[in-house]
Amino acid sequence: MVKVAFIGLHHWHAPFYMKAMKDMGYPIAAVADRDASMAEFRARAGECTAPQYTDYERLLREVKPDLVFAHAPHDEMTALADWLVEHRVPFHMEKPMGISAEGLAAVAAKASQAGLWNAVALVSRQYAIVRRLREMGDEMGTLQRYYYALLAGPPVRYPEWRCEWMLQPERAGAGPLWNFGAHVIDLFLLLGKSPVVEVTANWTHDIHHLPVEDLCTMRLRNQRGVVGVGEISYTTPNGYERFFSVSTDRLQVHTDKLGKGTIKKFGSANEAIDGTEFDDVYPFQTKDIIDSFAAGRKPVADIHDMVATLRVMEAARRSASAGGTPVAVTAC
Repeated sequence: MVKVAFIGLHHWHAPFYMKAMKDMGYPIAAVADRDASMAEFRARAGECTAPQYTDYERLLREVKPDLVFAHAPHDEMTALADWLVEHRVPFHMEKPMGISAEGLAAVAAKASQAGLWNAVALVSRQYAIVRRLREMGDEMGTLQRYYYALLAGPPVRYPEWRCEWMLQPERAGAGPLWNFGAHVIDLFLLLGKSPVVEVTANWTHDIHHLPVEDLCTMRLRNQRGVVGVGEISYTTPNGYERFFSVSTDRLQVHTDKLGKGTIKKFGSANEAIDGTEFDDVYPFQTKDIIDSFAAGRKPVADIHDMVATLRVMEAARRSASAGGTPVAVTAC
């Protein structure tokens, strides 16, 4: 059995994975955060009774975990990933793994040189419709049109979850652009099979009047000339709304549930999909990560995927900050 520990608990997603492991009947060896009250707070939220540490080095010495689920405020993620690479500890980290693509690229290079297994929580890849599109390979055809929107409720929930840093752009990176934007950009890169070369983005602050934006709309153009449109926001009064629509030269899918819908095909039978949806995606990701690591398989997404996505996020932030000026995406 893989010995799993949690390090860094200042991100509200940590309990999602703890609860998933509890429901799997899978033991957590230990959890750690340098703030003892945060370790207790997140462990309670995740129904986790594992030993709690404030000293990461001590946890490694005493527990000797095989795999770490790592979380931190966005501006501390890259440093934590670097620490794990330096200590040769395989890890799964919450997205977006940082606020600088250049900084994360340096850590990715070190991880590759060390041959260190790592994964990132780009969980939109796990939704049933997206998994089926990935499985199709060439059968999916060539992407021609892309739209993905992730619309969430008011950001006042973050201080309630002890994530005040999410309302501070210098720490969070931005608002919904840094919170959900990685999912939108990642799927465009994955399904389009072409790097993004130019981004135009606009954002607004007129709903919640906070330092972070309420809404960011992105126009992504890839090297093949295909345009993708993404919207990420804190514009719903409560809950989450999603819209996903893609067309290729062989099929189309349009749905507000990425786990359920119909893939319509040119010249062949449609496919009805009913599988992993939002409520299931973190348990699915948790099991998939542990199983992939145990089997020595490549994870569904790793640090290099996040570097490519973060480069586009940075370009979108520059574009939105400049009032929607198109920004070229350059390699790190």
